[in-house]
Amino acid sequence: MTRIGRPETDEGPATQPGDQFGRVELAGVDYVPLAERHSTPGNLFRVFVGGNLALSVVIFGWLPITFGLDFWQAISSSVVGLVIGLVLMVPMTLLGSRTGTNNPVSSGAHFGMRGRLLGSTLTLLFAIAYAAIAVWTSGEALVAGSHRLFGTPENDTAFLIGYAVIAVEVVLIALFGHGTIVALQKFIIPAAGVLLILGIIAFAPQFHPAHASGGYLLGGFWPTWLFAVTISIGGPLSYAPSVGDYARRINPKRFTDRQVAVATCAGIFVGLFATAFFGAFTASAFGHLSPSYVADLVTTSPAWYVIPLLLLAIMGGCGQGVINIYASGLDLESIIPRLSRTQTTLITSGIAIVIMYLGVVATNAIASITAMTVVLNAVAGPWVVINGIGFLVARRGRYDAQALQRYGLGVRGGRYWFFHGWNLRAVLPLIAGSIAGFLTVQNDLYPAPLANIAGGLDVSLPLSILVGGGLYLLALRVWPETGIDDGVPGLPD
Repeated sequence: MTRIGRPETDEGPATQPGDQFGRVELAGVDYVPLAERHSTPGNLFRVFVGGNLALSVVIFGWLPITFGLDFWQAISSSVVGLVIGLVLMVPMTLLGSRTGTNNPVSSGAHFGMRGRLLGSTLTLLFAIAYAAIAVWTSGEALVAGSHRLFGTPENDTAFLIGYAVIAVEVVLIALFGHGTIVALQKFIIPAAGVLLILGIIAFAPQFHPAHASGGYLLGGFWPTWLFAVTISIGGPLSYAPSVGDYARRINPKRFTDRQVAVATCAGIFVGLFATAFFGAFTASAFGHLSPSYVADLVTTSPAWYVIPLLLLAIMGGCGQGVINIYASGLDLESIIPRLSRTQTTLITSGIAIVIMYLGVVATNAIASITAMTVVLNAVAGPWVVINGIGFLVARRGRYDAQALQRYGLGVRGGRYWFFHGWNLRAVLPLIAGSIAGFLTVQNDLYPAPLANIAGGLDVSLPLSILVGGGLYLLALRVWPETGIDDGVPGLPD
């Protein structure tokens, strides 16, 4: 279903009843007219704060401690990484309000109508991976907490039930869509915020800021600290493809670019920093670090905090898990337009459960999460930077929203068709940047042949960004995009 032919006015009542709390959202990645955009920058802020107040995000504060850093070293790596990641993704916060659709579809203006499928696939991978982590951490917390409180079994069957409870919760809320997700954050933020503060109080007596897990992961402080920075950069980068899911509901005639960008970046920073702080703080209170942060958290916790932990696990699923499953449904729909958002959401939910078992149950959790993050960064980095350059240099923030919808309607040609649907100026630099990242990344998934090219430093992310972004800028200089149009008129306004 498309509404691309509707007039772009900002007056009149909402005509999309599905974008309300408790109603199933009917829209997919099709264009959202201005008259139907009733969200605010405040909603953006709340979505990205509340969506991060989850145990699945907390573990990214725990990871630097497992790398051998102490509390303050871990916190500094988190702050530096978050700032770098947010600077890289600022243009991505504005795409949705300019185009009225999500960011992977918007990226068609830079990569071409078929080239945009690269972004949809990347977002799908991010969303499914982080949704799997959300189901795993929340489900494990439910089982471990119930075992400690009531002596219930802590076996494979119990974990299967715990995962299923969280998965059902996540999928149901994601199926309702944007209006329900936004409304829930007004409850999740204060409740989860209080639970995190209680956790700081609970673990304060055992907190030791100088506590570290042992030797440095990469053999020395600076390689390990910079590796932790890279992991932290992955937080904002993981949102770069999906911020348009919510920014597309912003009317640019009512709110400025600065309001949208600041609200989105502030929400992501506050949410990610709060959970990173909690993860590093509690990990510094554990006497011994096991491969499972959740198990250590429940075992070490004072008895009075176990019930708040269970509540945090449930609400974390409502936040992080839902955001990612919702994004994955939209992205699969952009790849297979004939399917509805509800159908694609159910499909990606099933895939996320399978990924969870492969990445957590079948392998080491720490290694799986760390490797997943740095490998995805190797592709996400150049994709985000090329989109940012395309926004600032090639398109200068101006997009033909009608032309962006042509591919979803089964129509070839148009302003963004380029070469058989691919803009080689952007696609080839993305491939080159990704290859540079894959060849140099430090990970446990596969032996990268050039992983030690910098003497133990992980240079995969900056190298992939420099190669991808640099080649795209060179391509724009040698082969400008200005005025490109293959003569096929766009869809009518």
